[in-house]
Amino acid sequence: MANYRDLLLEVENAVQYVSECYIKDDYDIGDRLLKSVMEGLIPYNEENVTIQSIFIQDDMAMKTLTRFQESVRSALIVEEAYHDEQQRMRFLHETLLPRKQKWKSVVEKYLYLMDN
Repeated sequence: MANYRDLLLEVENAVQYVSECYIKDDYDIGDRLLKSVMEGLIPYNEENVTIQSIFIQDDMAMKTLTRFQESVRSALIVEEAYHDEQQRMRFLHETLLPRKQKWKSVVEKYLYLMDN
């Protein structure tokens, strides 16, 4: 779980860099980085056996993960779904990052409970 939390932190840093790429009109670099990072998160979806073994009894946690994974899947098709910088920035900062933050909070709560 600690490694997974660290992965989520790395994702946040990468998404911030993607945002900077979009500001500089480096859409191609930003899109490729975003897709690459999001592909790394796909295996940690709601159907992952380890994820289920930890969170399956917590409906709210599973809903939070599902919403985050929906954003991850949207990021994989960023060029088709969001046609300009403004739409992409809105997606990053109003959808993807807030959902990632909520999910990371759930993960951190469970880490705390496991340690105590």
